[in-house]
Amino acid sequence: MRLRLPGKWAKSLLAASGVLLLFFLVWRIGFGAIWENVSRFGFWFLAILALGAGWLFLQTCAWSIVQNAFFQRVPLLALFRVKIIGDALNILIPSASVGGEAARAFLLRKSVPLKQGIPCVVFDKTIEFAASTVFMAVGLLLGALCLKLPEGLLVPTLFCVVATTAGVVLLIYFSNRGFYRILLRLSARHPKIRGWFTSRESHLKELDANLHMLYLKANWKILAAAGFHLLARVLGVIELLVILRVLGVPVGIIQSLFIYVIIVVVNTVFFILPGQWGISESAGMLILKGMGQTAAVGLSLGIIRRIRKLAFVALALVLFVTEKKG
Repeated sequence: MRLRLPGKWAKSLLAASGVLLLFFLVWRIGFGAIWENVSRFGFWFLAILALGAGWLFLQTCAWSIVQNAFFQRVPLLALFRVKIIGDALNILIPSASVGGEAARAFLLRKSVPLKQGIPCVVFDKTIEFAASTVFMAVGLLLGALCLKLPEGLLVPTLFCVVATTAGVVLLIYFSNRGFYRILLRLSARHPKIRGWFTSRESHLKELDANLHMLYLKANWKILAAAGFHLLARVLGVIELLVILRVLGVPVGIIQSLFIYVIIVVVNTVFFILPGQWGISESAGMLILKGMGQTAAVGLSLGIIRRIRKLAFVALALVLFVTEKKG
């Protein structure tokens, strides 16, 4: 009997709600005001695309370090293509940003077996989470020291950073303990699901063994991978700075860093929504309003970044189709 996927319709409904929220915000503020801001970019949009590509390439470099240090070597450009496709899937499908990460290992299965590809992706994602947590903590600290923060913003943001840190610690803990044992315990009251896990016991234990090996053999290369993830975040701040400057907002690097951190924190809280449609744009709008800017400017920031993401979704579709034909 085919297992039903609980929550599939709920996730699709949440995704649709996010898109509707974005359209409502545009309607509420006024399409004319948004279009006036967006139309300022022109060739500046090429710079936004370049920064977005740089972001994905640096993340790919981090993944490449882990992949090539512990498993079969894969060309960097091949990983870059898969990374673009996986990132696009995280934007498009209601899978709590998990589907795109799983797709990375699946798309490489011809050159890297899943028993190696999946642990490598999980380990790379753990490094990314850890680096992002450090980055958010630094951004929050600098914002608290150097800026006059909107009232009531510091405490919830600090809470989110602490929660994210706890999440990273738990992920590392469960990775070392082994996911197979945890899955068996969670499925104890569901015989069909438990049977599916036990029928694949050898494969799942091999996945756990490879993941545990990555932690045992971790060395300075892991720090290099974390460095690439941090540099990717820096490009995100630069992108936000460029967008706001083009929109006529006189922000500095510390302000841009703080705004970026708030948006990242909100996206992390609402990770269940694919691509954080409507949520990311709302976060930018609220933080900029709190800093004395108009709602139209804040929403325009989110829409410009959304257009950049959709441009890479289009590129990912082309890469996926050409790879299938090849």
